Amino acid sequence: MKADEIAQRLKEAREAYYNSETSLMSDGEFDGLEEQLRNLDAGHIYFSTVGTQASGEKIIHKIPMLSMGKAKTTGEAQKWVEKLKLDEKTSLLVEPKIDGLSATCLYSHGRLVHMATRGDGNIGQDVSHIAPYLKDVMEEISFTDQEVEIRGELYLPKNNIYDTGGRPLRNNCVGIINRKDDRSALHHVRFAAYQMVSPNPQVLPSTEHKKLQLLQQQGFHSVETQLIQSFEELELCYREYLDEKRDRWLYETDGLILMVNDCSLHEEIDSRWIVDHHHHYALALKPPSASAKTALVSVEWKVSRLGSLIPVAVFERIKLGGANIERASLHNGQFAKELQLLPGDTMVIERANDVIPYVRENLSRKDRKLEGFIHPLIPRSCPVCQSSLEEQGVHIKCSNLLCPERQIQQMLYWVRMSDMEQIAEGTLRQLYKANKIRKIQDLYNLKKDDFIGLEGFGEKKITNYLEQTTQSRSMTPQELISKLGIPLVQKKSLIKLGIESLQDFYDFQDDSYVIGQNILQWKSQSENMELLEQLLSVIQLKEQTAISKGEICMTGKGPMGRKEISQLLEEQGYTVVSSVTKETVLLLTDNPLGNSTKLQKAKKYDVTISSYDSFLKNP
Repeated sequence: MKADEIAQRLKEAREAYYNSETSLMSDGEFDGLEEQLRNLDAGHIYFSTVGTQASGEKIIHKIPMLSMGKAKTTGEAQKWVEKLKLDEKTSLLVEPKIDGLSATCLYSHGRLVHMATRGDGNIGQDVSHIAPYLKDVMEEISFTDQEVEIRGELYLPKNNIYDTGGRPLRNNCVGIINRKDDRSALHHVRFAAYQMVSPNPQVLPSTEHKKLQLLQQQGFHSVETQLIQSFEELELCYREYLDEKRDRWLYETDGLILMVNDCSLHEEIDSRWIVDHHHHYALALKPPSASAKTALVSVEWKVSRLGSLIPVAVFERIKLGGANIERASLHNGQFAKELQLLPGDTMVIERANDVIPYVRENLSRKDRKLEGFIHPLIPRSCPVCQSSLEEQGVHIKCSNLLCPERQIQQMLYWVRMSDMEQIAEGTLRQLYKANKIRKIQDLYNLKKDDFIGLEGFGEKKITNYLEQTTQSRSMTPQELISKLGIPLVQKKSLIKLGIESLQDFYDFQDDSYVIGQNILQWKSQSENMELLEQLLSVIQLKEQTAISKGEICMTGKGPMGRKEISQLLEEQGYTVVSSVTKETVLLLTDNPLGNSTKLQKAKKYDVTISSYDSFLKNP
């Protein structure tokens, strides 16, 4: 699988995880795909985001809500501790990692200003409307009138009386929060506060433990914590979690969080490494996966936008990690073949970290020989259009470029890449069934009269659709090319290849790099070039900004948020990158005389170093 394909799968899984009631893959599969992507392209744009862009009204987090690194064993956690090189007297705060929806409450002058979800870490969804329903969210705080964010996790308790329908508690929680009409179920939702941050950190206690104590004094519902100072204490703490606390706690958890208790050390620790996806002073220690045996009933096959058939195992219902489960992805045709699945086979289903299920193995195939084995559950033709199938790598693909499901998935991909958040999958399927759309360009050709007589299309829904398509028409050539789904091709890679205009794209012939090879392969397929011509008939191309002045990197704390500084730099023609390389032309820092890893690399590669203030005054 190519890097961009992996990144898209991860992005879609994140979107489902954070903004819907369903999940697309297990935590184990998600972590494995992230590791695979990191090995293929450690600098991929995927790693500069957290979560996913939230739907609805947007809230920009002044202090980004980053995630944290992961450890699967106490041994891995100990290596992390050793890497930090802490003083023997420095303690770690251990707290549960609640499996819920991360959120933050902003207070100013002692009063609640807004409540927002984490979203992609920089921009979240405004959910202030739910605050009055939550008994754990205080309208006022009394310890400071400065701006303070109280962060925590929204979750459904294990002992609640809400009818979950057999789905995981987290999925139900997300569904309740996103509900637009009936909000009565919100009183089942709890908010567990676990952190405080502020632009003026001096107004906060000096340790994480004292912060939690202060939150409890202010009336917030907080989590159970423990302070440790040795590896022996860490192992004991983890064992107690697995043996007793994991079941006793009334919130679902997917591990423990280890955090350096002394807040004054956080910035210094982060300065040693690149901080993009997560902070380095905290770590998530994950639990082993829960598993159970069940019998296979059937395998369903779904068609992707590229024509690949994605198999899904349907099995006898089991209860695993508190949820009723009867379906799990089989990833691709090759994996399904290797499992040698037959109806009635005994399979091991696993939920890594008690989140999303996947098939670990088929116990019934032990006595079978793969050679010559006939797979009765592997389709002989496309399950949607009955066209012939082709094998390409690990995938089984439909040969029909006009397969209805393939067309729908292509349109859905474009809609998501173009941030048309108001156009749901159900809307596309309804329009396709009504013969209103068949290809991406049709999305832009619909007029108000085309919706007359369609069930469920009221005035507001029609207006939202037309506004979304109108807003997404205008884009630069680089933005258009980056949305075509060419593996590894994003705006940054186009800049590096010198592709600024469509003519540059047409003329490009350099196969020296994998990205270039992918572009040439994509252009060699006539159906792809036809797609581009169709898009050009409805898209309004706007002027492309000049080719980048070069790569620029940042370290330390600037005079404003990273997102704001990045925007200024990009407007000036720079490409903002997360790490210093030989191609970097400038490193911005709050302390040019410091000794962070980025500064050391900049000196090694003879990269120009400048303070934020000096550069932003005279860019």
